[in-house]
Amino acid sequence: MKKLLLSIIALCLVGGLMAQNAPMQKISKKDAAKIAVTHPQILKGTEYTAVPRNTTSMLGNGNFVGGTYYDLQTNGSMAPRTVAYPDGTFSIVWTTSEEGAPTTRGTGYNYFNGTSWINSPTNTSKIENVRTGWPTLAALGNGEIFASHNGSDALVIGVRPQKGTGDWIMTNLYGPAATLVDSTNNTTSTSTCLLWPQMAVNGNTIHLIACTESDAGYLYQGIQTCLVYIRGTFGGTDNTISWEAPRVVGNVTPAQIGQFSGDSYSITANGDYVAILVADSWNDVFMWKSSDNGVTFTKTTIVDSPIPDGYNEATTEILDTPYVADGACAIALTATGNAHVAFGLTRVLNDALGDGSYSYFPGVDGLLYWNESMPAITATRNTLDPDSLILAGYTVFVKEDMDGDDTVWFMDGGNWPKYGLGSISMPQLLVDGNNVYIVYTQTLDYPFVDINSSSYYRGVFGKKSLDGGTTWSTGTSWLSYNKDCFYIDNWTDYTMQTYQDMLWVDGENMFPSITPKVVNGKIGMTWQWDYFAGCEIKENNVSVAGQPSSIYFMQLDANDLGVYNAITDVYNGLCIDSTSIVDNTLTDMALYPNPANNKVTVALSSMEAANATLSIYNLMGQCVYAEPINVMEGNNFISVNISNLNAGVYVVNVKTAQGTSTQKLIVK
Repeated sequence: MKKLLLSIIALCLVGGLMAQNAPMQKISKKDAAKIAVTHPQILKGTEYTAVPRNTTSMLGNGNFVGGTYYDLQTNGSMAPRTVAYPDGTFSIVWTTSEEGAPTTRGTGYNYFNGTSWINSPTNTSKIENVRTGWPTLAALGNGEIFASHNGSDALVIGVRPQKGTGDWIMTNLYGPAATLVDSTNNTTSTSTCLLWPQMAVNGNTIHLIACTESDAGYLYQGIQTCLVYIRGTFGGTDNTISWEAPRVVGNVTPAQIGQFSGDSYSITANGDYVAILVADSWNDVFMWKSSDNGVTFTKTTIVDSPIPDGYNEATTEILDTPYVADGACAIALTATGNAHVAFGLTRVLNDALGDGSYSYFPGVDGLLYWNESMPAITATRNTLDPDSLILAGYTVFVKEDMDGDDTVWFMDGGNWPKYGLGSISMPQLLVDGNNVYIVYTQTLDYPFVDINSSSYYRGVFGKKSLDGGTTWSTGTSWLSYNKDCFYIDNWTDYTMQTYQDMLWVDGENMFPSITPKVVNGKIGMTWQWDYFAGCEIKENNVSVAGQPSSIYFMQLDANDLGVYNAITDVYNGLCIDSTSIVDNTLTDMALYPNPANNKVTVALSSMEAANATLSIYNLMGQCVYAEPINVMEGNNFISVNISNLNAGVYVVNVKTAQGTSTQKLIVK
């Protein structure tokens, strides 16, 4: 068990939140970027035992492929955990644990053989025979390789020659000796521990990064929790790996970086190109790139941080709350070695030297995209303010307006989940020719709130660029949106209790991991879903009970990113079933009268004559009325008898093969 490096306290930027009984506050998108709420958080780079989550078996927008009673999948950036093969098969890994037994934590695994997943989704068993966590996965020849950390002295490396079948060949990879000098007792101790690995593979060459011992005072090359790169060569005949000596990522010195944080980095490889991105809150954001398969590297500083080099919490006071990276990042390479980068944004404060804590701002709104055609950034206090970046010509993805009213809604007294991230973060990047695909998590608006803790849910979203990152799709895919939630476009008239069950169906969606390549025109993605927002934790390895969180998988046509489940379609009611409608032929729907008691007239316009279905749903998403109808090209008026419906709020939907339209109905 790794000890706590620093405790984080979220700072309240906006004072005087209203009483919790008030339902919500309406904040402009610009102002919403500046909100942060007092709340304890998890430091990236801290390993804990997580409290399990309740779940169900088949809810969610994807296939339920795995379970876990340990729901903290990363401290920041997601390691590569999803692999697609040309034959239409997939391998995935995640951190798993059995019920009430966190000591059973290890690497969960499943494999799609082209027809079905080989393991039961309720299976929480692990690959290893020791306690591990934080797995990373890659294809290796005809087989596959994973790495995980045992948290004590080494990484566990597993190789098997044939993907999806056969025994794993397990070995340990020990790190360089990090040294702790106790001058008081005149003793020296060492640790070979490696933590939080990430991995990419070129042919038979394995590129691996991981941190050295994180316990306070253990230094490697004078750096606390030092990030190192280790290159390995796989011998296909004897299934062994020859590992080279570790190198400090970026060849940084203690004067430049005093300490790394776990998972604040990302690695990728394409052909002979290898690139490592480091986006720690307290250091420069930099890339370390090789064009000769990891033999030599060149460092590029992307953001010259406003935090002084060699930051030390005990001696470096930070009072002006500068904008910085939030520690969750991604990097991808083209076939010619051009790098594409993304990382979340936050703000930090250190106003009490030496107390082992600092403050950050989880409400900061912005995910910066950068590629090598763009200039580097020399950051002052406000340079990484999303508004400033946008004015300077950079691409910044900001929190989406969820219901089309150009505002972001937050509940008074609402809490930000304990993830140590900005409001929009945890990116995944994929480059395919001139196409760039990005997936990320975003804090959702009110009322997408876990009412148990008044904490905002997160969802998984995605966009694409067809011109190398110059412009991006107008639409944004809400990839994790569960259509059983049946989104309502005006939540202000109702209480949270009204929507409890429906909102729980959508739940918390976190930790996305996408395939590093587009295969057969498709992108594979895994993520974690559960009912409850955030990741509550227990120290001291306390046994826990409950039902597991769910690991979901979905396969998406690459061209549909930015189109499938587009946010505008969701709040306009175009995602009522399992397929999103892109070219909608139904418009201008209205209900007369509304409210109504015995009859209601449905008015709408259609671009074509077609067979249709008129359905009425209650707020639990249950169909209470349905009839087949015919619509003609032009204006339509359909009379519906609603005398059998109880008083309440309903949703009326008309759907053809090429369109769908929805409106809210109040029955008196």
